[in-house]
Amino acid sequence: MTVGLALVSPLTGGRAELEDTMRCFFGLLVLGLLPVPIYAQSELAFPQIIVGDSFETVVQIANDVASDDTLTFEVYSGAVEGNGQPLPVQFDGGQPVPVVKRQLSPFQEMSVRLNLSGSDLKVGWLRVSSSVPGGKVSGNLFYRVKDGNTVLESVGVTSSKRLRFGQIQLDHQDQASDTGVGFVNPDDSPVQVTIDLFQGELSLAQFSHTLQPKQHFAKLVSEIFPEFTGEVGTLLVETSASRAIPFLTLRLDGQQLTSLPVRPLGFTLQYELWDQSATLVESGFWALESEGHNIVGFGRRTGDPESQRYRVLGTWEGTSFQCAYRTYLTDESPGMVVFNGISQGIEKSGGEPITGKATVIGADGQAVAVYDFSAFSKY
Repeated sequence: MTVGLALVSPLTGGRAELEDTMRCFFGLLVLGLLPVPIYAQSELAFPQIIVGDSFETVVQIANDVASDDTLTFEVYSGAVEGNGQPLPVQFDGGQPVPVVKRQLSPFQEMSVRLNLSGSDLKVGWLRVSSSVPGGKVSGNLFYRVKDGNTVLESVGVTSSKRLRFGQIQLDHQDQASDTGVGFVNPDDSPVQVTIDLFQGELSLAQFSHTLQPKQHFAKLVSEIFPEFTGEVGTLLVETSASRAIPFLTLRLDGQQLTSLPVRPLGFTLQYELWDQSATLVESGFWALESEGHNIVGFGRRTGDPESQRYRVLGTWEGTSFQCAYRTYLTDESPGMVVFNGISQGIEKSGGEPITGKATVIGADGQAVAVYDFSAFSKY
């Protein structure tokens, strides 16, 4: 049985009944089929803090919901000394402790200063977590160098999202330019991190490192890949197949620091749907980005106008692949197509297809048709 999948793009506008019928149907169905992100914004991770000597770190936090919240600030030592151990610091000039709690009222903003007077320079990382179920916080921090009460230098960074894959663009053409990368393992089991150095499609070198629980890593690219000098390139940072951790990038020009973004990896999957008689029902592509194990992007069927795109969302964790998009059936009723498949893992695409079943679901929640599908990763 062939079902016409007349796709209506939320990106280019659609039919009025989609908003009424599909809002509830699609939302509830996705919650039932697709794993909900477990990290959300109830926990923030900052992969690098600097305290001691003339350095201090200032954390800016906001409570983004209309309820009171209690935030826990935890500081851990970095790779230089006592990696992963609790690091006592001064919060707003108090006695050095590794953990403090702060109360926030609805939508309240707060700045917290971290320093360590009279100490040598120390590096570490910071976790800020909400105690309220469904709590949502946002924040950033900035490092600054002070001479007494005078600020000499300052650079800010946002909280780092957990990524399964991240890409960092390098430009070391200027003299004394370099790039620093930092990441942490906030979890309770080890994680392997692999850094690949590319120029275009050419792989130049690879570096791997295993982080134990709560451990931190921070190095300059010139330390990791000393042969890479005076050039441009890209770092691809990859974690173990079932893991996602926060990353941070800083650019160094002489003595001047600047923050740089770690971009999620973008990739394209070309897919095909086949019925039981091995007849091709549909083909097209998905252009996706990954954040943690969540994937989001857009797709277009072969033969559709370029302006007609549909949103795609799902998860890719280890070898388990799942995604979904909204559609219209041949009778003009709204529906959804849900893909459930098995892969060799996103890090092992190499021409190996994702294979599984694609289920077309009507507005009543019943399956209308089931197809075989395959999807080839095209980086």
